[in-house]
Amino acid sequence: MDGEIVQQFITAFIDPKNLVGHVAYVLLIASMLMRSMRWLRIFAISAGTVSAIYYWTQADYVSVFWETIFTLVNIFQLFYIAIENSRGRFSKDEKYFIETCLPGVERAQARRFVKLGAWTQVSDGAILITEDTCPQRLKFVVDGTAIVMRKSKHLGKVGRGDFLGEMSYLTGKNASASVTAESTMRYLAFDRDVLKLHLDRNPEVRFALESSFNRNLVGKLAKTNELIRPETGD
Repeated sequence: MDGEIVQQFITAFIDPKNLVGHVAYVLLIASMLMRSMRWLRIFAISAGTVSAIYYWTQADYVSVFWETIFTLVNIFQLFYIAIENSRGRFSKDEKYFIETCLPGVERAQARRFVKLGAWTQVSDGAILITEDTCPQRLKFVVDGTAIVMRKSKHLGKVGRGDFLGEMSYLTGKNASASVTAESTMRYLAFDRDVLKLHLDRNPEVRFALESSFNRNLVGKLAKTNELIRPETGD
């Protein structure tokens, strides 16, 4: 009996009449794999269109109706994305942040993310992070430099293009070093709770931001090694 069921399944699966249905599901699965919302919508529209055609050939007009609604909703969302992407311009600092941290993210998503942060300027000597405490805000530096210290030992400097507090954000642990402004600094700061909630809802943005964390960490390690090498005689 089981063998007959398997044979029936195989026969139905390879039946040319079901080819259009297979294509529709492949397109739908592909849409779920897209990190870009634009391409997700494009594949979803393609899947819905092909599915509607398939159900029409099967005289299943109720399914045709719902696939048409599905397709129209995604077409509307695609136009909405296009309109959002065309609105307004970014400031110089906003553009730098997006190009550095969110490359490839839809313009509308990037704009919403930037609006979560607060642009802040501090004078030299301002304490940005205190060792052995958990920073409540993630910071991205767009201007100025700061000194990184651990137990009164100078570890290095951070500046334009660097994150402050990203390791504490990722791990939930206290900061391993203190950071003090060496000059007037300007940075974009995000509340960690607001940031986490937004990233949980927007995996594409989370992926882009965490990738930029990794790139920045590599850069910081390289600068630290350059600082230590002369002292060790390497």
